[in-house]
Amino acid sequence: MVIVKTLLNLGISPNIKGYRYLREGIFICVTSDNKNISFNKDIYMRIAKEYNTSEASIERAVRHAIKTGWHRHNNDLAELIFMNTLQSTNDIPTNSVFISTVAEWIRITMKENEEDSSSD
Repeated sequence: MVIVKTLLNLGISPNIKGYRYLREGIFICVTSDNKNISFNKDIYMRIAKEYNTSEASIERAVRHAIKTGWHRHNNDLAELIFMNTLQSTNDIPTNSVFISTVAEWIRITMKENEEDSSSD
């Protein structure tokens, strides 16, 4: 649910083909114990198998979804998530930067929420 809300707030609409691939890639990163995930081997290959398509098609659709959403994203949220990972406000994050940064932000947010709820 957090992944879906984050993608929607970053301007990535569910009707864009790359949306579900992005959602899946972020989920893989958030739930993986492996901190050194290879995008080509671990993410694109896994998603390509699941959706019966090529890794190149996954990569291209993800790039399209990021570019499309970037022009209509919530600026405050994007700044909070990406902070200083981009050179300028006109920069569009690469697939790997987008997926890994959003995944890390979600991991941190979930951990903070767990800590807040356990202290109640």
